[in-house]
Amino acid sequence: MNRRQMLAATAATTLLPAALRAQTPQRLLLKGAEVLGIGPADVLIEGDRIAAIGQPDAAGAEVIDMSGTLLMPGMVDTHWHMWNTIARGMGQTDLGGFSNSMAPLAKIWTPEAAALSVQLALAEAWTSGITTVHNWAHNTRSAEFAAAEWEAMRDGGIRGIFAYGYPQDLKPGERMDFAALRAFRERFADTGTMRLGLCTRGPDRSEDRIWQEEWRIAREMGLPITSHVASDRKGGTLGNIARMAEGGFLGRDVQIVHATQASDEDFRLMAQHGSPVSISPWTELEVGYGIPPVARMAAAGLRIGLSVDNMVLAGNADMFGVMKVTSDLASGQTETQGAVKDATVLHWATAGGAETLGIADLGMIAPGMLADLVAVRTDAVNTAPVRTPEFLLTHAAHPGNVDTVIAGGILRKRGGALVGIDHTALLAEATRLMASLRRRAGID
Repeated sequence: MNRRQMLAATAATTLLPAALRAQTPQRLLLKGAEVLGIGPADVLIEGDRIAAIGQPDAAGAEVIDMSGTLLMPGMVDTHWHMWNTIARGMGQTDLGGFSNSMAPLAKIWTPEAAALSVQLALAEAWTSGITTVHNWAHNTRSAEFAAAEWEAMRDGGIRGIFAYGYPQDLKPGERMDFAALRAFRERFADTGTMRLGLCTRGPDRSEDRIWQEEWRIAREMGLPITSHVASDRKGGTLGNIARMAEGGFLGRDVQIVHATQASDEDFRLMAQHGSPVSISPWTELEVGYGIPPVARMAAAGLRIGLSVDNMVLAGNADMFGVMKVTSDLASGQTETQGAVKDATVLHWATAGGAETLGIADLGMIAPGMLADLVAVRTDAVNTAPVRTPEFLLTHAAHPGNVDTVIAGGILRKRGGALVGIDHTALLAEATRLMASLRRRAGID
């Protein structure tokens, strides 16, 4: 058995049984839910789209009782390093902090480990109500690694962008392997749900001649670009966002990640040129980047998306928790309760996040929109009674309240249980493989 066959076998036995991979959208009637922004209503899904809302003619549809739930759009994660999911909790070891602990693991990582990590991340996404992801693959050690992650995303049925990246130990003066990228693109064309992008080290982590050439090539290929910029205090002193603006390297096709230590002038330039920002408040706090400047970003009019970032630091893919800390950081920074409205933060986690990724027809519940929907229980001890749906979703709910997840018209979670995923086998394989990698890297 060659490596590609082995990866396929791993996917089939742990996460994606053939019946799930072959699943196609059905005609579904979601009955009895409170629909966000609408109120009590039934929702008819045909194929991968919302067909009607209210009291639609649902002859021949499978009826799903949604009583006691609030129906919201699927959540969008705008920056997630899925490749290292099985290294959960390895951000602090005897070797030191995040970079020192992950460096030896990144060097010995394998395509099998990358694929399994994506599979585990997708299981968490479905569990948590995340239906769209931006997979930031920044340990792409060869096209084989990229193929492993792409195939895991494709077979998992997730919507989003696969951001092809670079090896973690690539030197600042070394360019990414664009021959491998082009060959990868010839082999894996964009699909109706997945699109190729490029994650780069950018000006903070590579030489000017390198990142600028990478930027030009990406734009020639028509790929969206994403980069960590002004993440920490050192990065914030470099003035790279202003330099990017001056050189024409900002734009709607360029997502800036973190920008925790960016200035108000940096935010003004990003807003002026249309570059969105992705923030991951939990990991920005955990790794020591500083206090995420949510209030200043919002005041600058930036297009904002939210992120769980990685499981090495964050521990779990709880977008409800991300929304809560995002909202409360803005209140704390301005010393004003409700400085950023709950509805605004919810928008960043759904339609607004999709917009930052250039994905249309997503994040709202309306006829014609893509059928990515999440039903959250409103009758749990932590969700009832509640004053507004927006408060419930941004402050009260957690992934355990997610009853049903539908992505592209396909059921991924139902009655609180994942559909078609053998999570016991998945976790056993992840535990086995991670133990093996830690032994090889000499990390206790």
